[in-house]
Amino acid sequence: MGIKEYLDNSLNKYFVDILNNNGFELTESNISGMGGIYRFKNSWLNFDIVNDRGIIETRISSLYSESFYDFDLINAYLNRRNKSEIENTKFGKSDLSKRLNLEQESELFENNLTELKSMFNELNYKQTESELNKIGNERAKLLFG
Repeated sequence: MGIKEYLDNSLNKYFVDILNNNGFELTESNISGMGGIYRFKNSWLNFDIVNDRGIIETRISSLYSESFYDFDLINAYLNRRNKSEIENTKFGKSDLSKRLNLEQESELFENNLTELKSMFNELNYKQTESELNKIGNERAKLLFG
């Protein structure tokens, strides 16, 4: 299966219904070499699905920003917002070292649409991005030392 077919299958299996049901429209499609991207947006969020040499990644951003965040980072952020204490930051024990599969990412996306809309709206996106960047730096330190 080629890059485009794998990307198309992943998009159709896990995300197309969520995107269609929430007013997302395709704004960019680019398949070249060992990679491909589909970019979507609706009235309140950008969504990308990328195939980079056979690895599918999904990410979102505010309409008011160029910064995209993957669903593993979004998951850690949401988990931390819902917990009163920060969990252990050892590799394998932290939410930062966990990878979601595409099914889990699509469930996270669909189940948190209202919260995502609020997090990335014009009033909140800068604070959300600041917090996501802190968590991203913590993840990089945990994973790469």
